[in-house]
This record gives sequence, structure tokens and C-alpha cells, in this order.
Amino acid sequence: MNPKYKVLIKAAEDAGKVHLKYFGKNLKKTQKSSAADFQTKSDVEAEEVILKVIKKHFPNYNILSEESDYVDNKSQYTFIIDPLDGTNNFALGIPYYGVCISLTHGDEIIFAVTHYPTAGNTYFAQKGKGTHKNNQRIKVNKESNIKKSTVMYTCAYLTPNSENGRIVGKLYGLDIKRVLMNWAPSVDYCLLAEGKIEAIINNDNEIYDRSAGKLIAREAGALITDFKGKKEKSDRNNIFLVSNGTQIHNKLLGIL
Repeated sequence: MNPKYKVLIKAAEDAGKVHLKYFGKNLKKTQKSSAADFQTKSDVEAEEVILKVIKKHFPNYNILSEESDYVDNKSQYTFIIDPLDGTNNFALGIPYYGVCISLTHGDEIIFAVTHYPTAGNTYFAQKGKGTHKNNQRIKVNKESNIKKSTVMYTCAYLTPNSENGRIVGKLYGLDIKRVLMNWAPSVDYCLLAEGKIEAIINNDNEIYDRSAGKLIAREAGALITDFKGKKEKSDRNNIFLVSNGTQIHNKLLGIL
């Protein structure tokens, strides 16, 4: 791994310490796009931890962070940051949330880190170098039976419930073992990367939530296509299917 990326891993882990400090406490919520989309003091403080590191070590790079204004330094490199993915889970006291940072060159993701604070796990990937969990190389599983698979579904805050219901209903029609909506996709991608689940249907969520996870999954051997089964033209695509690459992928494409 490029040595300069180690500071980004530490920044994500330090941001996670902020969340552990506040987790379980009753924090004030500031609403953004909808009732389910809000920020807390923990979101803001964790973001400050990350931004301080990036501005020190990568002063000329652009920064796109969920809780702040876009910093345009006219660079070909851009950091995409979600200081707390799964804020609703966090606020409810559900220990399923993550901190994610990705670095893009143009529209291509070249480095990503996701820290899962309550489990104490850190996942990171560099393009062409594989995916690691706590410094141990990980890979997707080879399960090919749709009836033995676990599939995550994730969408945007404003995706119509009718559309969500249509897709999830079709998933249940495949007699899948489990269909989950955990509302922390950054962690979902890590579970796919380490072989714990088989697929994720990403239906138009925010770039902060999916950017790091895409590289983490891909470098662990995952297959990513659009809903028609075609290779993505850009890592910024927000509607896609990611799986372990077995025949489960085609089964899911059949309902999408």
C-alpha cells in the first residue's frame, strides 16, 4: 500500500473514536433533506478530525464531504467523505454504522477506507492491490445458490417507497435466505468483501455512502454492473448491482 494512505486509515479510525464517545447518548438532530436524513454533533466532530488530516497531508486535493461545502482546488484528485454513514442507526443506538473515505482520480476510485467502530474493524483497498481487513487480505465468497444467499438493498432517502417495495418484493419471490436493508451501505460493502453476504442492490444512494464501498468490494473480487448487466462507464454511477460474481448475479439481474 502507498505509505501516504496510512494517515487516511488513522483518520478514519480516529473519527470512529468520536462516535464511540457519543454512541448511546441522546444527541440533538438537525434535519437535512428529509426526516430520515439528519446530522448530529458526532457527524460534525468526526468530519473535523478527517478534514484536518486531509488538509495537512493533501492540501491541493479537492474535498467532497457530506457535512461541509465542496472544496474545489482544481485538482484531478478528490476526496469523498462520509464521517458517519448510518446516522439514523447511530442515533437509535444500533451499532451498525461506519466512517468512510475514498480518493478518486477523475471518476475512478483509487483508494478507500471504511472503519466500523463498534466492531473495531478497518477495511481498506488500493486499486490493483486487493482489499484488507485489519491488514488481512479478504475475498468475496463463492456461494452460487440464490436460496442460500443474503442480499442487501440500499437506496436514496427520497427513492419512492413504491419502487423499493417493487424490488424487495421481487427479491422475496426468489426465495432468498435473507433480504436486508441496514441503512449503512458502507458497512454492507465490507461484509460482501469478506464473504459474509452475497450481493448488494444499490439503487440511487448518495455518493458518500457508496464510493469507498465500491472499491473495497471490487478489489475483493466482486462483480459490479449496471442493472442491465453492462460494465459501468464511471465509478460515479449510482445505480448498480454488486455481487460475489457467481450465477447469483444473473439471477438478480433477472428481477432488475
